[in-house]
Amino acid sequence: MFGKVKKAGILLPIIAVFALAFAIACQSDPEIIEVEKIVEVEKVTQVEVPGETIVVEKEVVKEVQVPGETVVVKEEVVKEVMVPGETVVVEKEVVKEVEVEKIVEVEKEVEVVKEVQLVVTPTPVIVVEAAISAPAATGDAGVINIAITDVPPGVGLGSAQLTDAMHYWGVGEVTMKFVDPGVVAPMLAEAWELDLDMGSPVGATLTIRDNAIFHGQGLGDRSNMGESWGPVRAQDVAFTINDGNGAVNTASIHWQAGDFATMFGNNEAVAADDRTLKLTFAVDSEGNTLYDPRWSAGLLNDAAQAFSVQSLNRYETVGETEMKDTPFIGTGPLHVVEWVQDDTAILEAVPYDHWDFNSKVDRIVFKEVGEQNTQIALMETGEVDAAPILLKSVPRMLEGGFAIQDNGLAGQASVSFSGNLWETEHVLFGTPLDTAAVYMRDLPWISNPSPNDSGACPAGCSDFEEGVLVRNALARAINREEINEFLLNGIGHPIYLNAFSPNNPNWNSDWEYEYDPMKASELLAQAGYPNGFEMPLYAPNPGGYQELADAIAGYWEEIGVRTAVQKYAYSVYRPTIVARATTMPWVTECDDGKSSWPWEWPKSADHTSLTRGGFGCGLEITVAAETWVAVANEPDPAKQIELNNALAQYLFETAPSFGVVGVPAPITYNPNKIAEWPMDPALFSKWNNPESIVPVGR
Repeated sequence: MFGKVKKAGILLPIIAVFALAFAIACQSDPEIIEVEKIVEVEKVTQVEVPGETIVVEKEVVKEVQVPGETVVVKEEVVKEVMVPGETVVVEKEVVKEVEVEKIVEVEKEVEVVKEVQLVVTPTPVIVVEAAISAPAATGDAGVINIAITDVPPGVGLGSAQLTDAMHYWGVGEVTMKFVDPGVVAPMLAEAWELDLDMGSPVGATLTIRDNAIFHGQGLGDRSNMGESWGPVRAQDVAFTINDGNGAVNTASIHWQAGDFATMFGNNEAVAADDRTLKLTFAVDSEGNTLYDPRWSAGLLNDAAQAFSVQSLNRYETVGETEMKDTPFIGTGPLHVVEWVQDDTAILEAVPYDHWDFNSKVDRIVFKEVGEQNTQIALMETGEVDAAPILLKSVPRMLEGGFAIQDNGLAGQASVSFSGNLWETEHVLFGTPLDTAAVYMRDLPWISNPSPNDSGACPAGCSDFEEGVLVRNALARAINREEINEFLLNGIGHPIYLNAFSPNNPNWNSDWEYEYDPMKASELLAQAGYPNGFEMPLYAPNPGGYQELADAIAGYWEEIGVRTAVQKYAYSVYRPTIVARATTMPWVTECDDGKSSWPWEWPKSADHTSLTRGGFGCGLEITVAAETWVAVANEPDPAKQIELNNALAQYLFETAPSFGVVGVPAPITYNPNKIAEWPMDPALFSKWNNPESIVPVGR
């Protein structure tokens, strides 16, 4: 997967994306010379800087004489400039119109200030920088420092929005373990079986192991349970699920409140005894069971967005308030020493033999560092041993001696047009859905399904059709190949639909939006917006999505859609999509936008009313809801695929959430401190198993 990274690392140590200018400090008495504007060319130019040379490949258009240097644009020629100790080759192609207009300040020694403005596309200027070298190991070998973009909520109660990532951090555990899409292994559940009615699954029975214990306060010698909150029982698992299920606990803001409701409806999990857990699957409004084949590989599995089992004994002893106000206590190989949301999480190995796996490290300190350059600087100095460095900088890190590890998952970064709520009744319960708020304003990207609502199309159309035209225009205005090249260093790949991977054998190339700004402009004019319009675009920080949003906005500006990118904490945006109250589009993978998910699984529950009360993409698409139910009720995989193919076609045509790029997310680490970081296959998290990190020398 990362062969391309190594190749790119040789040619291009680093790409700094979307920098609009680069400068080298000037001294005194500059001579001002104006360089001509170059139009309808494909390239920037050779720039001579004393003591440095940059190689640029360009096409012949003209030659401009500048005292002290010659700026030449030459057909298919690679020009080479010497950097002390190395030669750096920059290969860049800028299609269409590039405006090179700036003042060149020429001085006696060092003197070039050059500004490049990109007019037609948001293609970035390439800035060449030296590789970052991996430093010698510092500090205790058993203490690992990791920078991450977000330290999420670590409260002790799931329904109070405890992060669903605790099982990725090695602190929490769930019932099953993921091996691959066809193989599920035991975790806190030793065994399980489906409960059948006339041959159809209606629920499941799980046998909970008897040798797992909860962490405690003080921890000490736990050979006889000591300070532990006790052994894990079926009652603890039932309590965890019911506490989080938004259809059972309406106060729940669990990250999976809607997913629990989708899988179990308002059916409570029940402990028949200490080791036997009974689950009942959701039913639709006609009483038909909705069997989700992902039940053991998804919501109840450590590879997906799931839950970490919490102690019912602790809840009954200290109460809900203290659970909310104190850190999570779980059952994993690591336990929480300190947890400060949006700042620091400190974890340590439990001081006893864990039932499954003893941590290889003594202590892990996670520090929130949202700014990419700061993460790199901390790794360069040895203050941080690992970080999720963005793909644009991975070659630079590899060239300097750092290493990378991933779990094979690529997130499908998409644009979801929140506010397109097309369902009128809840797909399971048949209850009316209140959607009035999102249709109070007539917005170009929102399709109101009301047949009485007319659109802005000059030739006449409904508001629904107007929105379809606008979103299709926006989908075709984005150059996905260019974004992959310059934002992801060519390591990712273009995608077109949120929940369907183009790398899957079932993919149909007819579902691909070609980059066609002219066609996009025509569609906007057809929708009644020949001069474009203004719109916001929300971008959360993790995964480089804010840079991606900037790139998307740049393309949309070119067809007249003036886009204001909104950058703030996801915790602020999330309540608006849970409440289905926002009309602001956003850059997201949603839940189902993962490259590794099988094609025959029910798709896009997060595009439907199924997850009401919990997370959704801000969408409720009637066809998606009906297809999810149909696939969940269909036992034949071939027919499941056929149903999902029809859904893919519909989503392509209506474009409520089109894809942009598939984004792998490796962890970069210092091999002088970390010998290896084994990771399990995953369906959601980009990293896992920090307890498996092997420190150098151990």
